[in-house]
Amino acid sequence: MTPVKQTVLWHFCNLRVDLIENNEYGFCSLIKATKTVLDKIELENRTETQITSKERIDKRLWNPVAIREAIINSIIHNDYTREVPPKFDIFSDRIEIISAGRLPEGLSEEDFFEGVSIPRNRELMRVYRDLELVEQLGSGVPRILESYGKECFRFMGYFIRMIFPISEGVPPSLPPSRKISGSIYGRA
Repeated sequence: MTPVKQTVLWHFCNLRVDLIENNEYGFCSLIKATKTVLDKIELENRTETQITSKERIDKRLWNPVAIREAIINSIIHNDYTREVPPKFDIFSDRIEIISAGRLPEGLSEEDFFEGVSIPRNRELMRVYRDLELVEQLGSGVPRILESYGKECFRFMGYFIRMIFPISEGVPPSLPPSRKISGSIYGRA
C-alpha cells in the first residue's frame, strides 16, 4: 500500500508561514480520506449573505461542485509512484490543490480542457466509480471550467496546481493573523 498524505493549509493571502491549525486525520483508506477532505472543505466553504433593499443574496466562498471535482480528480489522477500525495491549501482568498504527476502521455492540454479522460490509476477509478463518487465521463474538468476557466490550472514540471479564488464580492475569510493547516494520511 502506498501511504497518502493530503494536507490542508490555511494561510493569509501569499504568506505560507503563519499557521493557525494543523489537523491529522489518521491513517485510513483513500475513500475515507477523500470523504474527510470533502467534508472539511464543505464545512469551511461558508455562505456569505448580503441584504439589499430588494433581496437577500447568498454566495458560497467557492463553487462546491467545481471544488468537489478538483479534490476527487487530484486524488484519483495523482501519481503515487513517487509517494507524493495530493495537497490542499486554503488561503484567505483562495484554495490551491496540487496533484503530483504530469498529464498522462498522449494527453495534450487542449484534450485535457475538452474533457478527454485518461485515468492514471485505473483500479482506483473503478473503485470510485463503483462507490458512485465519480462517473468516469471526463466531465470533471469541464465542470471546473464552467466556474473558474482555464487560468485556474497551472501545469508545472511534475505537478498540476489548481487555484480557485473566492467568489467575487465575498471578502477574504481569514484575517492576516490567522492561518490553519491540516493533514490527512491514508493508504491506497
